[in-house]
Amino acid sequence: MREITTGEQKKDQDAILDYQEKYRILTEMIPYGAFRLGPGPDYRIVSANRKLSQMLGYESPDYLKDKSVLDLMVDPHTWHQIETGLDEAESVAGFELQLKRKEGSGILVVLNASVLPSADHKITWIEGILEDVTEQTVTEMEMQYHEAELNRFAQALNQANKKLNLLSSITRHDILNQLTAFLGYLELIEEETDDPKIKKYIELEKSIAETIRKQIQFTKDYHEIGVKSPQWFDVEKTIQTVTAPLPLSNGSLVISITNLSIYADPLLEKVFYNLVENALRHGEGVSRITFSSILSEDSITIVCEDNGKGIPDKFKEAIFNRQHFKNTGFGLFLSREILGITGLSIKETGEQGKGGRFEITGPREYFRVEGQTLRDAAV
Repeated sequence: MREITTGEQKKDQDAILDYQEKYRILTEMIPYGAFRLGPGPDYRIVSANRKLSQMLGYESPDYLKDKSVLDLMVDPHTWHQIETGLDEAESVAGFELQLKRKEGSGILVVLNASVLPSADHKITWIEGILEDVTEQTVTEMEMQYHEAELNRFAQALNQANKKLNLLSSITRHDILNQLTAFLGYLELIEEETDDPKIKKYIELEKSIAETIRKQIQFTKDYHEIGVKSPQWFDVEKTIQTVTAPLPLSNGSLVISITNLSIYADPLLEKVFYNLVENALRHGEGVSRITFSSILSEDSITIVCEDNGKGIPDKFKEAIFNRQHFKNTGFGLFLSREILGITGLSIKETGEQGKGGRFEITGPREYFRVEGQTLRDAAV
């Protein structure tokens, strides 16, 4: 047998010291508590890093040396489960347990450990790391609590909304019934008199009643905005469908849009209806209404133009804010609200004397062209 020289012994010692230094540096750098335990039955701490001592509230790792791991556990019986896992698989991973800090409070940690067996003992050393998940667990519990509270409030709000919706529906229905009866009596009074003055008063009362009816209808329409989930609408077909009841002459409505769909609130139909009805009612001499679209790098714009007299600059914003421009009513105000549900906008950009021009603009993701990508489509 070859005799080991003094030089070789020194080389081996240097290698061991180098390994120990690298191991020390590594354990001090990791953000977890690292430890080594001796064999059972006491499983005393042989070494620990500074992070572990900080986790447990000790001044330095030296205070942990020779302590039995059982003394650090809130429930020492938990160690039996860990020991069983180490006996059977020589490692445990993701095992949650509670440890005691120096002052007696508990922390929740996750253990990952493995054993170094030998011929004399099934378990000679146990090496592992501990992650303090106390704050994370508390945060998760708080989030679960707040989520449960939000769900409870949402359910309560949903019930309250249902009751309010029912009350609003019943109230609107009752008011409209009374309004119908009121108009009926006005008709009877008008038939019973020939007095021009009384007839004038009756016409004024009818006008007031009609205004009340429109306001009630507005509350219904406004209430319905955002109630149902947005969906995809074929622009051309939607415009054709909603404008069919309007008094349009042949060729007066031109839709230069094909295969374009828009993602919007289900009340989008009212937007297109309002644009056309508004042009016919207030455009003065409108004989042509055109729908077209413009594709830009980041957005798509649907344009509605007419050949009427247009809108003065000072009213271009007011018409969307429930300020009446010759009694335009609430249609355009509702249109902006409806489009805003899915991030679409509307503005009037026409030139007075050359007709009205409304632009509905939105990002590309709220539009699609059938069979084509928006980047390649010539809309």
